[in-house]
Amino acid sequence: YQSTFQWLPLHLFPPSTPPLHSPPPNLPPLTACFRPFRVSAAYASVERPRTSVSTSATTLYNVLSLQTGATCQEIKHAYRRLARVSHPDVASSGAHDDFIKIHSAYGTLFDPEKRADYDRVVFVRRRSTSYSTAATPVYCNRRWETD
Repeated sequence: YQSTFQWLPLHLFPPSTPPLHSPPPNLPPLTACFRPFRVSAAYASVERPRTSVSTSATTLYNVLSLQTGATCQEIKHAYRRLARVSHPDVASSGAHDDFIKIHSAYGTLFDPEKRADYDRVVFVRRRSTSYSTAATPVYCNRRWETD
């Protein structure tokens, strides 16, 4: 991002009105400096408490009842099928949380970039748990001298 300045002659201001701020010393005295506005946004999310249905082994693929290599058409079909029965306008009041999970899973899995990021995280998590449950002994914090 390259900063740009807009220069306006001071004679555009009425003589009785003092300038709002003085220009930097290296600028000509008859100009005023205005910087463009910068807009930034942030968001925060609150993790919801896990229900008995969702466990740490539940993946977004499990939420939509799909296999890991599902196509975009299969993801869309599964989402629509589940949304028809769990949408808050159709289902009971307890299905609201289920619909939010279904919609979140669809939003992540249908977008190719988000899906690739999610698959990467799940793969790393599964890989680290498979190493931790391996039968081979792990020696932590031991320093053996090799002299």
